Amino acid sequence: MLTKSLKIASLLICLFAQNAFSAVNIGIIAPMAGEYQTAGQELISGVRTAVDEINNQGGLNGEKINLVMVDDQCDDRIAVSTAQMMAVNASARDKMSLVIGPYCSNALHKVAGIYAKAGIFQIIPTAASPSIQADKYKGLVKMVGYQTRAAGDFFNFYQAHYPDRKVALIYDRNNKDVVDVAAALQKLFTDAGKQAAFQSYSFQNFDDDYDAIAEKVIQDGNKIAYIMGKSKRVTRMSEALKSERKDFILFVNKYQAQKNFRDELGTKAEGVFVLSLPTLKDSPDFAETLVKLRLLGVEPEGLSVYGYSAVQLWKELVEKADSFKYEKLAQALEESKFDTGWGEMAYNNGDPSNSIPYGIYQIRNGEYTQVY
Repeated sequence: MLTKSLKIASLLICLFAQNAFSAVNIGIIAPMAGEYQTAGQELISGVRTAVDEINNQGGLNGEKINLVMVDDQCDDRIAVSTAQMMAVNASARDKMSLVIGPYCSNALHKVAGIYAKAGIFQIIPTAASPSIQADKYKGLVKMVGYQTRAAGDFFNFYQAHYPDRKVALIYDRNNKDVVDVAAALQKLFTDAGKQAAFQSYSFQNFDDDYDAIAEKVIQDGNKIAYIMGKSKRVTRMSEALKSERKDFILFVNKYQAQKNFRDELGTKAEGVFVLSLPTLKDSPDFAETLVKLRLLGVEPEGLSVYGYSAVQLWKELVEKADSFKYEKLAQALEESKFDTGWGEMAYNNGDPSNSIPYGIYQIRNGEYTQVY
């Protein structure tokens, strides 16, 4: 525990030592290594592109932007410690104007309160943890909505394509964000009078015996499984089910089934459905931004467009408020509408008027093909 604490302290000392000159500070909190590094690197790439673009155009409201990147390793303790350190740096040189993230949001309830109290504006560029819904922080923007949106998008696809088949939900009951999505999905089946078509199984109840789970799921007559949890569990569970039944229909979340998912499953990954925020490349609302990015020599990949859009949203807020101050940015957020990559958006207490739907993709010939 002491070693871990020292690592966190060293990280935060380096974080604020790098800002040697006066500038407006913004931070991106995301994993740069480990299980979720692909998502983190994509977000950071988009944020960096937007900041470079602003600085190359002379800055924002006459100020250059200083980007601080923090690898929180998707560790709740680091996310909270980072927020606490940022909160106490109130000098003109060190104060943060904006924090983008954190990407892993189990600790969002804690860190959002710290940032709000310190007057640090916060934008969550990806689907936010529903744990924050009860709290109203006027300077917290859930840019695309909540993770529970995935439950509704899965259910709609299920109703349209497999309404007569039984569904097994296999999930990690120790992950609060996963549990929230699982509860939302169970409610949808219950409200539709389809309780008999839905059954849940937790990894913990089977002591992570993937073969035993697969046997039980198939024995219970399920034809479809939606698997949620850490990448290692999602991959091993998918492999166990596909080994039992090659034609078994699988759904996973792209941000849990990370980059090596397809490589580890090999041919067994073929046909797996993947829920993901859309790439926006085919969105007419994103066309102008896409052209601009390509002129900059950037081909946006995955979540990079969301990192880029988060900075652009903040830039528009600063220009509307003519200020970097928390209170004025929050007021501009409430009073304005914004053109995003997914249409015009208004925000009420940081909640979007229209949450962005998850796309459903299928792995075909090793590539992701959107099917819904």
